[in-house]
Parts: sequence; structure tokens; C-alpha cells
Amino acid sequence: MRTRSASNVFFTHLIFFVSALVLLPQAAAGAQSPPVDVGLITKLSGEATYWNEASGKTPKPAQVFMKIRKGDHLKMASGTSLEIVYFQGGRKETWQGPAVIIAEETGSRAESVSVTKGQAAVTMLPAEASQGLRRIPALLDQARLGRSGGVQVRGPGEGLKKTVVPGRKGQTEIVRAREVYQHWRSQTSPEDVTPELNLLGTLSEYQQYAEMEKVVQNALQRQPDNAALKEIEQWVQEKLGK
Repeated sequence: MRTRSASNVFFTHLIFFVSALVLLPQAAAGAQSPPVDVGLITKLSGEATYWNEASGKTPKPAQVFMKIRKGDHLKMASGTSLEIVYFQGGRKETWQGPAVIIAEETGSRAESVSVTKGQAAVTMLPAEASQGLRRIPALLDQARLGRSGGVQVRGPGEGLKKTVVPGRKGQTEIVRAREVYQHWRSQTSPEDVTPELNLLGTLSEYQQYAEMEKVVQNALQRQPDNAALKEIEQWVQEKLGK
């Protein structure tokens, strides 16, 4: 009886051990970190959806100023125009629908070579131009979280935020961002707000709300119907106590 009991315990432990070996890869796969952020949608006219096999295949509506992750599939309806800036290398692509593209680390590729409009118009951004763009999604999230149903949410003394003075590192980065903006703006089409977005992202990092207001208003003059820019403008004005 003792031998049989010992054998039962041994086989029970063996079953648990084998089960753990089978489940371990599945648990590791479930614990994988999400795909890395590789770019930003800087302009969207028309309808587009996106999905990523790493997080499910249910398509969701794409939005302007939305981050793009590696492996994202973006489907554009006929007549849709989509502009993406890739952080690594500063590649800016403009796609025309109908098309389905897949985001990679430094650029997109058409899902099928048979797509009639499977080629993008490509330009390269100036060096250092993508640093501020990385901060735009977080800035837009802040603007949306700072408002509840369009009702202003503001605490005492909020207007004093306009007096924030950045440290030496911040001042250096802001000066450089202004220089990049001036050079970039002179080489960009009037309706393109990518230079403003890059400067806006840098200013937001150091809470330069007064200058942010001027930059976002300049951007709105170029794209007066951009709802996301309007949300940022309202949030900045609240920070200034207006």
C-alpha cells in the first residue's frame, strides 16, 4: 500500500509539472508587452479604421493625432486621405484610399501589391522634428480628461500656470524647438500643421501655456475645422484662467 500511495503522489506531481510546462508559454504570451508606438496620424480626411492582431482584430475608428503602433492595420475607405509621421527617421507618408496598410517601425507597407492606390507620397521631416510629435497624444488626452462633458474643470489658482519658468534643460529644448519650427515652417505647405504640432508638444512638456495658445491658434488658422486642435485650444485657455 505504501508503494502504491507513493506512486500515486509521484504521478500526481508529474501531471502538475507537465501541465505547468504546457501552460507556461501561454502565460508568457499573455504577459507580452503591447506593440511599440512608431508614429502619429497627423491628418485624416474621410473614414479609416485600424486593428492590431496583438490586441484583437475588431476594427476601431482611426482618429487624428492617434498613435500608431507596430503591426497596426489601417483600412481607408475610398476618397480618404491619411497622413502618418513615423518617429524613427522622420518619414511622413500620405496615403489615399481605398487601401489597407500595415505599420512597421519606420514606415508603412500596403497589405497587397494589387491595391490600385498602394503607393504613398513620402517626405522626410527635419532632424529632431519628431520629438514634440510624440507628446501630442498625451497632450490631447490631458485636454479631454481636463473637461467633463464640455464643462470646465478648474481648481483655484489655475491661471497661475502661465507663469511657469522651465529649468536650463527645458529652456534649451524650447529654443531648439523654435529654431526647428522656423526652418520647417518655411519649407512646408500652408495647410500643413505638423510644424505647429511638434512645437506644441515641446511647449506642453514644460507647461508653456501662453506660447502654446499662440501656436495652437496659428494651427487653427491653417486647419479651422480640426476638432482636436479646438479641444487643445480650450484646455490651454482654461490653464491660462480664461
